[in-house]
Amino acid sequence: MLEIATHDPEVQAAIITALGSVVATVIAAICAAFIGQRLTSRKKLAEDLETARSDIKFLLAVEKEHCQMHREHASESFKIRVRERARIQGFTWSGKNTLQSR
Repeated sequence: MLEIATHDPEVQAAIITALGSVVATVIAAICAAFIGQRLTSRKKLAEDLETARSDIKFLLAVEKEHCQMHREHASESFKIRVRERARIQGFTWSGKNTLQSR
């Protein structure tokens, strides 16, 4: 069996240096994984936000066309009435994501 002379100061220094390198590498790997995860999460969040904005634009365009159809047949768009019914059901509209503000 190989015997290590742990009482020798040079051997002790080499062991401490090796352990320090291993610990530094592990810390760097953990930090890199953490930073990578955060960047991935931000990218996914940005993609989800863009999808939501696109969906809002689509739904506003649908509402506009629907109101136009009502105006043609009933001389009223019913947009305000429909939005009021949605409010009664507990939904809220900030008005920040209208097609005019983008």
